[in-house]
Amino acid sequence: MKYPERKHTRISGYDYATPNYYFVTICTHEKQCLFGSVEQLNGYGQIALELLLEIPNRYAHASIDKFVVMPNHIHAIIVLRETPQRAGQSLPVILAQYKSAVTKKLASYLPGRKIWQKSYYDRIIRNEQMYREVWQYIDENPLRWYLNRGLPLPDSPEVF
Repeated sequence: MKYPERKHTRISGYDYATPNYYFVTICTHEKQCLFGSVEQLNGYGQIALELLLEIPNRYAHASIDKFVVMPNHIHAIIVLRETPQRAGQSLPVILAQYKSAVTKKLASYLPGRKIWQKSYYDRIIRNEQMYREVWQYIDENPLRWYLNRGLPLPDSPEVF
């Protein structure tokens, strides 16, 4: 059986080690709700969060500007800055190592289970307006989780 050719999500010829702001979305395999609920991350979600927040400690030129860990995906604005030591530390390398670290940590709890979808979604944030739109999108993601599923909103306002 011949499978359809997978669409490339990266911009052809673009150097993803270029200092910039990047909006990334990483989804769990088959969009499984592995990380708990919108209100409360479970242990798996805590691991995903802790390792996400470790990225700046592992890559001096990278920082996490805004993020949200949802039950089946993560949104983040990752900032890459110019440094002489950044060789080989492009966005794809950072995200591949992040996904690998989460997978290894969860392997003892979920042996043999796939954690992530292949690849990830990214957008290069090109200006202040786009930055504000992405920031708002991440901020409102928990609310959209409920609205898109027709679920009642939680009583706790700090979820949003």
